[in-house]
Amino acid sequence: VTFFFTDIYQPVVGQSAIVDRQFLKLQEAIGKEIDYQEELLEVLGMMDTLFATFTKKGATSLEEGKSNGLTETVGTNPTD
Repeated sequence: VTFFFTDIYQPVVGQSAIVDRQFLKLQEAIGKEIDYQEELLEVLGMMDTLFATFTKKGATSLEEGKSNGLTETVGTNPTD
């Protein structure tokens, strides 16, 4: 989308203070969006690592016959 704006308004860049201010605002908004996207990718990478570690540990403990921290309680109801 930005490419369309630059193509349309390129002839007046530097000639109109209003257009120049708007392009600076656009540049700032795009910079913020890039920062957000980079942070999001970092968080997703961290989450992938955590999920992979959790999955690996869960599979290992089940293979070894260890409890995965959850115990099943089986009880009888005396009124039955």
